[in-house]
Amino acid sequence: MNSFSFKVLTGAICSCALVMVPLTLEAQTPSAVEAAEYEPNSDRWLVSNGNSILVTDDLGATWSVFGTGGATHGMEVLGSTLFAIQNNVIRAYDVVSGELLGSLSPNGATFLNGMGSESNVDGDILVVSDFSAGRLLKVDVSDPANMTYSTLVANTGTTPNGVTLVNGQAYVVNWGGNSDILKVDVQTGAVETVVNGSGLGNCDGIDYVDGTFVVSSWTPQRITLFTPDPVDGSWVGSALVQGSPLSNPADLSINTTGDTYAVACSGNNTVYFGTLMDLSPVVDSPSSPDIQIQWNDSGVMTQQDMPGTWTVRGFDLSGRLLGSKSWFEPPGSSVATWEQLGAWSRHSNFLEFSLEGIDGRGVWRQTLKTAH
Repeated sequence: MNSFSFKVLTGAICSCALVMVPLTLEAQTPSAVEAAEYEPNSDRWLVSNGNSILVTDDLGATWSVFGTGGATHGMEVLGSTLFAIQNNVIRAYDVVSGELLGSLSPNGATFLNGMGSESNVDGDILVVSDFSAGRLLKVDVSDPANMTYSTLVANTGTTPNGVTLVNGQAYVVNWGGNSDILKVDVQTGAVETVVNGSGLGNCDGIDYVDGTFVVSSWTPQRITLFTPDPVDGSWVGSALVQGSPLSNPADLSINTTGDTYAVACSGNNTVYFGTLMDLSPVVDSPSSPDIQIQWNDSGVMTQQDMPGTWTVRGFDLSGRLLGSKSWFEPPGSSVATWEQLGAWSRHSNFLEFSLEGIDGRGVWRQTLKTAH
């Protein structure tokens, strides 16, 4: 199990468009909020609103009703489909029309709460937490009209809440004092504790961007960044926002560019929009004298003059994230085979490469189109 250390930062860290869903003309005010979700097809945000869903394209300045759909807890957008939990029923909606595409009512569900999602060559997958039962469900949503599920973990030994999926692994935050963060293999259901005692109580939401986890907690009222230590790989927590304006921050979501997040604050029925760490300077050339990328039929060769974390993300033509892989490298050259990256890398139309250097060296990033 990895060790954990904590520090508090001083100061704030700073696709094509589709037809919009028909919205009501009346201005709306969020109430009974639990989950926020970014919708990349039209660059907007959704929030669960009691038994309805609200949408904003101006960071919460105005809200309108999303179709006739409803959500009481977790939401996830995969491609052009929104999946939402409504009173222990998982519903699928078309993000363009708002049309209900399908529903799934898992047997024995006691309190379906958080969910994470991932697309790969095998299909579209949700991992859903059953808070009261302490179990995790794996839901195949490749066909939203005919969703199927299985039990991924019958008993986590915790009270699982928020979930996010990264490279075939589900990362789960938990309710309770000094709660752990778990990693669960989506294929096997094997459970590992990656943060043994987070120092946080009642963790609610989790999302992932560029090698970093963003976690919401109620005790204290905080948004926390967890980043891997470059020496031993242990996860280090840093307070991003603490106290007001947060009030019982619940599920959260990060946008596609990774610079903005939203968290539903169930204590005061607001949605807090925050910024993540500035990733500049960004180099717009696919190669430089110090950083280079080359690929062939075998895989990808990288070379850099500084230690840092490489992240590769693959997207299809619609901008849907198919998969990602991150790893730490010392200065020099390295090779990652297509098999090591994952099957998604072979099927991506765009590959985004980024290198995040340590010691404040910034981030180098470039997105390249593949040959197919």
